[in-house]
Order: sequence, then C-alpha cells, then structure tokens
Amino acid sequence: MNKINTVLLSSTLHDPELKFMKLMNPILPKIETLFKERIVCCTPSTREEVLNFLKAEGFKVVVGNSMDQVGNYKLAIQTSLKYISNSKTQKIFYIDFDRLIHWLDTYPEELSNLIRNNTEADYLHIGRTSRAFETHPPTQKETEGIINEIGSKILGFSEKRDIISVCFLISNKLGEQIIKMKNTTIMGFYSSWPIIFWNIAGSKRYIEVEGLEWETPDQFRDEIDELGYEKWLLKFQSAKEWRKRLKLLHEGLLEIYQLAELKFKGYI
Repeated sequence: MNKINTVLLSSTLHDPELKFMKLMNPILPKIETLFKERIVCCTPSTREEVLNFLKAEGFKVVVGNSMDQVGNYKLAIQTSLKYISNSKTQKIFYIDFDRLIHWLDTYPEELSNLIRNNTEADYLHIGRTSRAFETHPPTQKETEGIINEIGSKILGFSEKRDIISVCFLISNKLGEQIIKMKNTTIMGFYSSWPIIFWNIAGSKRYIEVEGLEWETPDQFRDEIDELGYEKWLLKFQSAKEWRKRLKLLHEGLLEIYQLAELKFKGYI
C-alpha cells in the first residue's frame, strides 16, 4: 500500500483503561501508509499514556472538553479541516479509532482499495454488509435496524441501507457545513448526519464493506478467553447497555424527525 496523500484520517478515541495500546501496535504501519495526516480527538478521560503514545507516532492529537459525543466528533472534523491544503482534492475519512484498528487487522486491503477508488465523490457513505451487521449483538441490531429503516425511507432508497454505520468520506465543504449545524441531542447526530450529508452533497456514493463488523470484542479478549464468547456476550448485553442503545435510538429518531418534511394530509 502506498501513502494516499489526498485523504486525511479523522477519528475519535475513548481509552480510560489502556485497552488499545496493545491493539494499536500491529496496525500502526498500515495507518501511516494510508494516511499522511492522522487526527484523533480523545475524550478527556483517555489516559495520558495513550495521548503521548499517539503523538510520538505522528498523530495530531486533540482532547475534547467533555464526554459529549457530538462535540468530540465535531472537534475531530474541525481539527482535520485545518490540515487540508487543497480543498478541491483532499477529503476527510471519519471512523472511530477502535473500528479502524479492527478493520486494518482483519480486512486491510478492503480499506485500502475503498479509499483509492472512491475519493472523487463529495460524500461516500460506508455501510456494513449484511454479514458484518449480523456480527453485532441484539442491543445494536434491534435499535440500529430501526434507524436504518426509517432513514432509508426518508432518503427514498428502494431497500434498507446502513444509515447509522458512522463511517464516511467527506469533502472540505461538507466538513465545514456540518460543524456549523446545531444538534439538539448528544447522540442523535449518528442518525441525522448521514441524511444531511446525502442531501447537501454534490456527488454521493454508498458502499458496503466487511471490515465494519463488530469490533468491541477486541477490547475484551482476556474476559472472553476466561468466560467463553457466549457467556461474555450475555454479560455485555446488560440493562445499562440496553438503556444506552435505546437512548441513541430515541435521540436519533428525534433528530430525524426534525429533518423530515411532515405532511399530515388533512389531519390538522
């Protein structure tokens, strides 16, 4: 793989327990090869050791002011915009850092080929294949599936697409526009941003990949080895996790509602 200078990596990372230091090492050369500029916005609770490690590896590191997801995502994109030297040719590739690690560990050529072959679009929405989506637990499949169904209908797609994959390639202009927009919830942007991008982009493309399969088990290899995957999975899908995912669904539907043009056809 050769360095792709037209694409900047923009990512967020939450690592208060040093779970990713060991996972990062094998894939750092691949990240450096793919992305000349690598920007990571870390949550304020991410350990100082992680920040120093990333800086030593050439990443541009910023730390968010709070645990507010939408604020950290916007800060990651806003920081990435500062490193664009040619707004006509360079694009921003956003992906959560844990997902990037997993993708490059499992399907490195898929990611490399995707970036090489899709840089001309103003907006590339990267969804999960059916197989990749099915690797996720019910806490995510049952909630995200609703967002995907509603979002796909709003965008006029003939079939359900993976709207809430949270992985995309955007132009400088789209980046500037999205950081100016106000969000009324903390997590609703996961659902509303793809709809906004798709509607305002001059050229757009949708693609599905295998590499966005469920990445979370990578952080819990020791526990999985001890308990076995099935027992660990049951433990992971706790009441707290369900509440988190239902909150994401609720806020996503609220922000989608605000974007949609509702016609009541005589009901009011």
